[in-house]
Amino acid sequence: MLFSSIILGTGFAQLSLAAYNIKDDYSANNFASMFRFDTMDDPTHGYVNYVDQNTAQSSNLYKVQNGQVLIGVDSTNVASGRGRNSVRLTSNAAYTHGLVILDLAHMPGSACGSWPAFWMTGPNWPSSGEIDIIEGVNSQSENQMTMHTSEGCTLVEKNCQGNQGCAAIGGGSSSYGTGFNSAGGGIYATEWTSDSINIWFFSHGSAPSDIHSANPNPSGWGNPTTSFVGGSGCEIDSHFMNNNIVFDTTFCGDWAGNVFSQDSTCSALGASSCQDYVQNHPEAFKESYWAVNSLKVYEQGDSTSTASVQDISSSSPVSVAQSTPSLSPVSVAATTSALPVISSTPVVSSVFTAPSFSASFTPISSGQPINSANFTGTATSGFPINSANISFVQPTGGAASTAPTPVSPAEGSVAVVTKTVTGDFVVTHTHYPSHFPARNNHHGHNGAILPEKRMISHRAARHLQQHAYGARLS
Repeated sequence: MLFSSIILGTGFAQLSLAAYNIKDDYSANNFASMFRFDTMDDPTHGYVNYVDQNTAQSSNLYKVQNGQVLIGVDSTNVASGRGRNSVRLTSNAAYTHGLVILDLAHMPGSACGSWPAFWMTGPNWPSSGEIDIIEGVNSQSENQMTMHTSEGCTLVEKNCQGNQGCAAIGGGSSSYGTGFNSAGGGIYATEWTSDSINIWFFSHGSAPSDIHSANPNPSGWGNPTTSFVGGSGCEIDSHFMNNNIVFDTTFCGDWAGNVFSQDSTCSALGASSCQDYVQNHPEAFKESYWAVNSLKVYEQGDSTSTASVQDISSSSPVSVAQSTPSLSPVSVAATTSALPVISSTPVVSSVFTAPSFSASFTPISSGQPINSANFTGTATSGFPINSANISFVQPTGGAASTAPTPVSPAEGSVAVVTKTVTGDFVVTHTHYPSHFPARNNHHGHNGAILPEKRMISHRAARHLQQHAYGARLS
């Protein structure tokens, strides 16, 4: 939770279809025993006195009430010594990957001088990474999400090293502070995989129906509020590991204090400094508390829950429905594997001739079938991605765009959809650097097997739509 500048745009996450199962339930009755109450000096140099569990409970800064966990700050007394009394909790458990779902009825309000955060961090900062899920200062009205890493992590062409980090603001005025509380709270879900770290914010009225189920499935939740996608610029697993969960509310310090006078609401208060205001105005922090409805951490299961491949017993030719008959059906080799039906043979870009396409692309929404209604096109030169198959090619990229993700206009790619004999669809794509010089070597991605009901998952739709806009995933 170190000082962050807003330097990162958001991207789209890569496809992930694994099931999630409950790992840790931070229930109200067990909440305190699953965290430690930190009492050290604030590492961000805040005007704050973190208190131990006994002091927190006897001062009503920590309590369980009506099934909710309440975590607050002193809003009664003039502060002294290290600063205003507050609670900082760090989970006993540490995590590498998973799905963290926090349901809040209330978070600290947008109070001048305050700096609340819900975040994750590991040992030897920043070598193990830091994931700031909820964070803001002073009168901020929208949530900021930030990644901090060691040297060598670039996300969307931005360096996330150290205090600077790479941040994105999103979720609207109901995602943070006073606006969040006025809207009745909400839910934050953070999915951390080897490919990306994705954060969703939902109001209670718009939350997915399965978000509190035993097996929540983010693949059906729509676009994340923000997504930090790894790849060649940042190996997620090399920069994020063994992170503990942290709740805290500090005051002033390296961020809130440094920008206190730049906040028009705070500068109008007449205080000589951030510390002066925080010290002498306890009443300003009556809304500076967390009210936790639930906190659960899920881990991925051993099998996929939204897509699978049945045994293939035939190699009969199959093809995707097209608006033109120019592409011939291609046989798919028989296999009994439960893995995607795609050859592991690498593609050698030199075998391809210059592509020539005439095609169109219609963005696909969750639940729509893959058919001629949203995939149309004719390829005058065919490009088999590998020995396994090709039954349809779809050109993407190659032009500047007003897409909501960073684009590489000079880069082009070809998305390939193949129908297997089981009725499933395989989505793949590759790039051709000899024709699109933005990249200096070939790369390709094997896609996921989609359900045999022939409905494309929301994430697969986002994945293809991103490439339609020419965005670079890795």
